[in-house]
Amino acid sequence: MKGLNLEKSKKLIKFEELRETVAQHHSLKNDDIVIDMDKIRITEQLDVEVPNAGTFRMTNWAKKQLGSLLGVQWDKWFDPRFVDHNQVQYELQSRFCKTKDQRKLRTMKFKPGAPGIDSCDGYMRAVLSPTYHPIDDERVFDRLEKQFGGQVSELHFMSNHLSKKSAWGNDHCNYYTLVGQPMNMGAIDRNHPDPMVRSVYKMAEMEGALPEDDLVYPGFNIRNSEVGFTAITIDEFSFRLVCLNGMMITTGDSRLMYRRHVPIEDTQLDKQLKDVFDKAPVRWETTRKQLSKSQDAQLDSPAQIIEDELKRLDAPKHFRDLAIKKHEDEPLNNGYGVLQAITRAAQEYEDMDKRFEFEAMGGKVLHRMAARG
Repeated sequence: MKGLNLEKSKKLIKFEELRETVAQHHSLKNDDIVIDMDKIRITEQLDVEVPNAGTFRMTNWAKKQLGSLLGVQWDKWFDPRFVDHNQVQYELQSRFCKTKDQRKLRTMKFKPGAPGIDSCDGYMRAVLSPTYHPIDDERVFDRLEKQFGGQVSELHFMSNHLSKKSAWGNDHCNYYTLVGQPMNMGAIDRNHPDPMVRSVYKMAEMEGALPEDDLVYPGFNIRNSEVGFTAITIDEFSFRLVCLNGMMITTGDSRLMYRRHVPIEDTQLDKQLKDVFDKAPVRWETTRKQLSKSQDAQLDSPAQIIEDELKRLDAPKHFRDLAIKKHEDEPLNNGYGVLQAITRAAQEYEDMDKRFEFEAMGGKVLHRMAARG
């Protein structure tokens, strides 16, 4: 990808490399099990023993799902400091013997070479409805490889702009961000009339982190949960090199794809993915125009606009305050500065789901500012 200069701060991954990672992860998954929940047993370590399958350590997400079935917060109600496995087993039996509940369990083996857990055969990832029909990452990437190999080979995946710790996801959701060729928003104004802006740019330049031009990399983000957290969604994405922040564009019809986890034929899935590749370049051009327009939208009180716009989106006060503070890091008194403050603030959240949510707010604010003119 000629001209892309993200290597110093963000590792770029080729599709073929990530495709192999997804395949290796998929190979660790066991076949799904539909079981009467009164048949499971709780071990002394509070792990779950599943007949004819093995013993599994629950992920936090699986605990949340199982606790929800019981009407409790699992770790709080079954705190091992105060209860033993017999008490937990009694609670489960009392509930499930009456409800005759059946659930689909999703489990996986430990990764080869990982320490694992001596008493367990792997992890329990999810406790789902028997009718839940997961569309795994493996299937999505298989269709991308078979039907859109040439197109995805021209893009690169970023690892992972949503988290400093995890490459692609957490225990309930994966996020795959692709970026394409950059959009040039104009030269960086090193002689900006605001001394605070000049100071910010000078510091970045001394650190070797200031490009000649304000480059914004368009792309899209594939979000998928194989364990019941969310549907498959593909959203437009923009990444600004100057401050290394992302922005999701998800308002109106800007979501490129939404697919619930229900049965779907390959041909239908291919059609939805084709729509993504057809729509994305048009959306990127629209976003470029909106970003340019936001640069021209001079504002008297950007901090108040940040507060008002985020309050309108029901953003929590701690995020509103942080976004206002982040505006001080690059105090551009225009719509572009408002947008960058919001998306820069989103970077401060390690929780990938929260960060995704707050980045999306930046996209919504951009649309509103563009609509107002």
